[in-house]
Amino acid sequence: MSIPNTIWLKCLKEIRPTESDIQESSFVFEKVRKAIELEAEDRKITVAFINLEGSSGRKQTQLRGWKELDIFVGLPVSILSHSLEDKKTRKPVIRRLLKKMVKDIAVNAARSAGSKEVEIAYAEHPYVIAQIDNYKVDIVFCFDLTKDYIINNGPITAVDRTPHHSNFVDKHLTVAQRDDVRLLKAFFHTAYVYGDSSPVGRSGFTGFSTEMLIFHTKALEPALEYLSQSTPQPRDFFNRDADSLKRKFPNDFFIISDPVDPNRNIASSISQRAYRYTSHKSRQLLQDPSEVFFDRRPIPQLSATELDLLGPNYFVIEFHDQTGWHYTKTRDKLYRYFSKLARFLKQEPTGESRFGFVAFEELFQGDIFAVALYVERAKVSQSYRRAGPQQSHVEGVHQFIEKHPEAFLKNGRYYTKIRRTFTSAEATLRYYLSENQLSSKLPVIEVSRTGSTQIGAQALWILTKAVLPFMTLT
Repeated sequence: MSIPNTIWLKCLKEIRPTESDIQESSFVFEKVRKAIELEAEDRKITVAFINLEGSSGRKQTQLRGWKELDIFVGLPVSILSHSLEDKKTRKPVIRRLLKKMVKDIAVNAARSAGSKEVEIAYAEHPYVIAQIDNYKVDIVFCFDLTKDYIINNGPITAVDRTPHHSNFVDKHLTVAQRDDVRLLKAFFHTAYVYGDSSPVGRSGFTGFSTEMLIFHTKALEPALEYLSQSTPQPRDFFNRDADSLKRKFPNDFFIISDPVDPNRNIASSISQRAYRYTSHKSRQLLQDPSEVFFDRRPIPQLSATELDLLGPNYFVIEFHDQTGWHYTKTRDKLYRYFSKLARFLKQEPTGESRFGFVAFEELFQGDIFAVALYVERAKVSQSYRRAGPQQSHVEGVHQFIEKHPEAFLKNGRYYTKIRRTFTSAEATLRYYLSENQLSSKLPVIEVSRTGSTQIGAQALWILTKAVLPFMTLT
């Protein structure tokens, strides 16, 4: 079904930034830019550029009310002297240099621009997060590299590509296509699949991956048709075929090549879970067009009736984050922790099934992190049958019977019964949490069926409505 233009026009009136939005963000940027210039001059540091990147910069693909600014400070490569020649020392040299730049220039500039909240955060390299005039401002240092240099040699730091991404969008997307980007971003937000704090999956669609989807498909409706496919076909700026791309990025489910760096897949971080739910929502939108698909609302909570129907197979574990870590670090640590916990619940130490299929999803806001968890079986029998060697494997049979005198033969294979340590999924979960504390500064608030906080209740909705229905239960 073709989507009526009236829907697009009505939605755009709600999500396009106002002139006031644009002027306000420009004012904050100019204030920070001048402060950075002064700090650099005082220290006799030459900078190649100070640019407003991201959706509020040259791209102009931001949504109304967007209060985040990415300010990039380009350093000339000459500042590294000969550090690039020695591969052993280049990374620590670059890290020390950028850390010094952040402390000497970015922190002081943010404070001079009026920020009372300045934080040094770490991704590949340190950068500053500051609150200025109700804006979250990131000040990031990168190196001033040509596009050809990056294509031939790769970047020095991951963010060296970013100014070229802005150039690409500015050069290749029309005004109408930038509005299509805005609509697609609003759709992703409404489906809870946008950004590195995406409620569905570990990470969702980024701003640049959204822009590249519109670049490749030309408009919004073809982009939705593309996303409605159960398995996305690779998209490449360098005209490589799909098989070549799959060989180049063998571990990636979704492939959209970086037009600045042929060795990078900008869609690698998009979770399969986020994509599956996006695909479902895309089909819904195409089949029954409505403005509701672009109207961002808080994540719902299950009704009392829905909660009653869940049974004992669901749990919500809530944490109070007191670590001071960047939220992505806490997020990633919890994902790794619960991946290990899921294996512990799923299988006995000998490999036999314990509580069967296990799935979880994480949601966070502020200092509350919640993980909703599902187990296929809430209770299991007191013992399980462990398989031993085939009857024909004489030496193995001898060793098995010696260790398990009660072993019995069935259909040509020996078995024994092992008494389980755990028969209740809830008891097992609580045992694991108590015996494997992640951090003293990440204490468990509660383990419950429905969540004791709003975030916990919303995490349960995400797991039951946006994740489990689209997973293959294996």
